[in-house]
Amino acid sequence: MNITQDNLTEVKFQYFSLKFTPLNHLKDKFDSNDIMRNVVTYISRKLQDDKEGHLIDRHEGRPNSMRELFMNRAVFLPKEKRIRCSMALLRSGREPLLKPREQFRLVSMNALGSIAEETHFFIDYSKGFSVICIEYQHFGPRLSDIEYYFRNVAQKVLKQSKATEVNLYMDVSIDKALSNLKNVLNMDIKVQPKNLPQLDVDIQGRYFTGMNNIANTLKPKYIKIETFFQTPGKGIKSTELNKEANKMFIDMLERFKGRSFNIDAFDSFVVKYEDKEGVEEVFNLLNSKREFVIPVDLKKITKSKDWYSLIEEDFNALMATL
Repeated sequence: MNITQDNLTEVKFQYFSLKFTPLNHLKDKFDSNDIMRNVVTYISRKLQDDKEGHLIDRHEGRPNSMRELFMNRAVFLPKEKRIRCSMALLRSGREPLLKPREQFRLVSMNALGSIAEETHFFIDYSKGFSVICIEYQHFGPRLSDIEYYFRNVAQKVLKQSKATEVNLYMDVSIDKALSNLKNVLNMDIKVQPKNLPQLDVDIQGRYFTGMNNIANTLKPKYIKIETFFQTPGKGIKSTELNKEANKMFIDMLERFKGRSFNIDAFDSFVVKYEDKEGVEEVFNLLNSKREFVIPVDLKKITKSKDWYSLIEEDFNALMATL
C-alpha cells in the first residue's frame, strides 16, 4: 500500500486463477469449484458454528520460523457465485509495547493478544475454475499463503484434492515472451534475501545460490543483480546467442507461469531481450500483472461488503472476458 494525500491510501488488487485436481476416486463426484466451495464451507462453519478458526503454520517444522495463517472471514454470495474472504497472518517475533492514553506506562501486547495482518480477497466460481481478486498487502498474507492454506485444507482435512494449480493474470503475456525470445540482452533482478526461500528449491539451487551465500554472510536488506550482454551506451551488441541467459529466462518464465507464487519473491525482475524479428523488447514482471489501484480512506472501509464494493466493477469486467 502507498500513502496518498487527504488521508487516502492506494490499495492494489491483483488477479489469479486457482484450480483443484480431485483425487482419482472422486473425479466423478467433485470438480475444482466443488472442492473450492467445500473448503470455504468448512472454514465458514469453523468460524460460525465452532467459534474458532482453522490455524495453519506454513513454516511448520522449520526451526525458529513461524508463519501462522487463519481465515477470519468467509461469506458466500450465491447469486453472484462469489465469496468474500479475508485471511490473517499472525506476526511473529518481538512484540511491540503499547502506551495507554493519558498514562505514562507501557503495556505488553501479550496481555491483549497477537498482532495480525489482514489481506482481503474475493473468489468467483462462475466459470469452470475459481478466479481470485486479492488485495496486495506487503505485510499480510500473499497469494502463495492462500494457495497453501486452501491446498492444506483440501488435501489433509477434507481429503478431496491431490494438487492445486495457480496462474497469474497478466497484461503482458508470458507466452509472448517465451515464443518470441531470440537473445537476452540484459537482466535487472532485485530481491530481499528473506524472500528467497519462497522460490522453488530447484530454482534456488540452479540460479540463486550466490545470492543466498551473500545474504548469509553480509545480511543485506536487498540484493540487486545487473547483467549486461551488450555494452551500455556504446551501441555494441552481443553477436552470439547468450545460451545460459536465455535458458535462465525461459526457466523463470515457465516457473512464473506454472507456479506463479514464485513471483512474490522478487522486488524487480526486468529483462531486455531481442525478439525473432530483431526488435528489442522489455519484459517487466511486476509491471505486467493484471491489477488495478484505487485510493481508499481505510477508516471508512470497515466491513467486508465495503471492500467488495471497491473491486466489484473491475472484477465484473475481467470475468466478462473469460
